[in-house]
Amino acid sequence: MRDTASIAWTGRFEVYINGEYKETIKNMIMNAALDELVKPLYGGTPNLEIKYLAVGSNTAAVTVNDAALGTETFRCADSSLSATATGQVTSEFLILSTEAVGTIEEIGIFGGTSATLTADVGIMISHIAWHHVKTNTEEITFRRVDTLARA
Repeated sequence: MRDTASIAWTGRFEVYINGEYKETIKNMIMNAALDELVKPLYGGTPNLEIKYLAVGSNTAAVTVNDAALGTETFRCADSSLSATATGQVTSEFLILSTEAVGTIEEIGIFGGTSATLTADVGIMISHIAWHHVKTNTEEITFRRVDTLARA
């Protein structure tokens, strides 16, 4: 009998509106992010640092091959990024009351050295569908927790 081990990457978004917890959303990890994760195993250098959260208005289904949001409307840099436990990273993104006002249908996390504030730029790490009509009286904090653990 052989011992076997596997690793699972899970992620979740915790959503806070005006400082009040609203919900937790599981996220989908994109194939491009998985490809970056395995690079050290064959001598490559991963390019996966989390940098930006983007929101968009497209209602198309999320797929594992997505490289950009369907229709990106706003992007912001992380306000906090740190290792929070063994195999765990927590990042936070704040959308101010005057930003991204309107309907949000999708959220993406972008990273890598090419990621900037420009729409559709960088490696898409995560993409989720999320419906919310944001008003100019709401500040939204997205706390994203990524965990690599033995499965």
